[in-house]
Amino acid sequence: MNLLEFKDLIDNRPIHIATVNSDNNPNLSVASDVRVLGENQLIISVNEMINTQKNIEYNSNVVITVFNEEWVGLRIFGKAKLYTDGEYYDFCNNTFFGNNEVSPFGATKPKGAIVVTTDRVEEFK
Repeated sequence: MNLLEFKDLIDNRPIHIATVNSDNNPNLSVASDVRVLGENQLIISVNEMINTQKNIEYNSNVVITVFNEEWVGLRIFGKAKLYTDGEYYDFCNNTFFGNNEVSPFGATKPKGAIVVTTDRVEEFK
């Protein structure tokens, strides 16, 4: 399934991202600085999500959910990679903090960028 078809559903909407730590305990985080990068990739600006960052370093498998007001949405399964500098970091800094924005947590720049490459996408209604 092509994420570009769901750009309006994903871009700038709150998502939930689930990860697992080294003790196999789940973690669920919420993020809203999200963009579709291509047909099988999306990017999430990391403003906090400390456990999510650690978990991705241990186990790259993630599940993301996103939905609209009518509860139409997606479950996205994929592999995540954390970047703390470079092209993806710069994208998040310029896209989400380019106009001197401040996150709800007081951040003035991202702590990193999570890029998720999808393995499969399930639509739910």
